[in-house]
Amino acid sequence: MNIITDLTNRIERYRATNKNPCKSYATESAADKAGKKLSIDAQNRFDTLAPGRYVVFYLEAWGRWVTALDLNEIVGRGEAKGGYLGFDGFYTF
Repeated sequence: MNIITDLTNRIERYRATNKNPCKSYATESAADKAGKKLSIDAQNRFDTLAPGRYVVFYLEAWGRWVTALDLNEIVGRGEAKGGYLGFDGFYTF
């Protein structure tokens, strides 16, 4: 499965029914900066040894960049302590 294609399809379906989609950014740099902060927030929330994985990609239909956090990877770590799985305002996979 192509994660970016899957996320893009999920985001487009969500956007069709929601007037307030998750955050998007005008530049790749801004999306990456948000992703780095999000990954550290995930590290702290789940008490893991390293920041979470994230992806940054361009949504052609919006002309905007988004970031998405890989929650499956971070909660699957042996040292993860659990916690609320959502991150308001951000896409996750």
